[in-house]
Amino acid sequence: MKKKESTLYENLTYESQINRLAQNENPYGPSPIATEAILKNIHKISLYPDVVLNELKEKLAENNMVSPKEVIVSNGSGTIIDSLIKRMMANGENMVAPEISFVAYKLCAAINDKECRLASMEDYSISLEKIAQCCDEKTRLIFLANPNNPTGTMFTHDEIAEFLLKISPEILVVLDEAYREYVDNPLYPDSIQLYREHPNVIILHSFSKIYGLAGLRIGYGIAQKPIIEELEKNRLPFIVGSISNIAALAALDDEEHIKESARKNAEDREFLFKGLTSLGYNVIPSQGNFLFISFPAISERDHLHDKLFSNKMVVRKMDAFGDNRSLRISLGRKEDNIRLLECLKK
Repeated sequence: MKKKESTLYENLTYESQINRLAQNENPYGPSPIATEAILKNIHKISLYPDVVLNELKEKLAENNMVSPKEVIVSNGSGTIIDSLIKRMMANGENMVAPEISFVAYKLCAAINDKECRLASMEDYSISLEKIAQCCDEKTRLIFLANPNNPTGTMFTHDEIAEFLLKISPEILVVLDEAYREYVDNPLYPDSIQLYREHPNVIILHSFSKIYGLAGLRIGYGIAQKPIIEELEKNRLPFIVGSISNIAALAALDDEEHIKESARKNAEDREFLFKGLTSLGYNVIPSQGNFLFISFPAISERDHLHDKLFSNKMVVRKMDAFGDNRSLRISLGRKEDNIRLLECLKK
């Protein structure tokens, strides 16, 4: 019997010598400054964490040129997505997302018994026009991952700005920028400018990707004060652990680590993209820390997935994201990417 995919990701530790190329983690790890701060404060795990997180909110607000009252910090941006759906949508209202995008959007909609309309895509390209066409007077939220996970494509500043002028200002537009630090396209949006010009814009950021703190579960959102207040008053206290808070504060101080991780990622991305396309694979150019490969048939996708797994390399099938003929490969270190290409050449 073929092993179910859900069981393939068990026991995936770095010590197991399995190449983790499925979760879009930073293969270069967290900032040494963050690691040092964690070790220095490890004795604090017996104490309850800070409830209000003022120091972190102030630093995030300063970095993003907003007020601390416009910042919410949570145990991953996924919980903010869930809270937005839970608190901002009334019964009978709907939300819109691209057909193939971050799985949390439709998952959280289902958990909260809300309608999630999926805008169709052509050749894995997201059409903002089709997003707008899905909206009606009952639409309350739109989720746009930028760059999009799992395809790696991005919207430009002008595209988002034009889109915001077309839709109702009553619709909250969530710009999920979990991978923004990896982007090297100069046309990437200035989301803070868009936020200032359009009060219905909400921005999500993550410490799980380039900051390398995925295991500590921490992310944050930027929104107008009334929205932040509504989200804050309707959740449990102590949602962010003390070590997560300390690590995030330290990680923000190490700009060099972020720049170096982004530089290495750009090199790794170009290397693997060229290698895969030279082997004949249909790879979408990406602005993230991952590459998306589409296949003519499910069987071809499964063959490649299983071949890599048998050689201790785990990549991600995209069924849960809305497509059963594709794989997402997270970028590893250069030696990981070389090993992957060598395996595919056999």
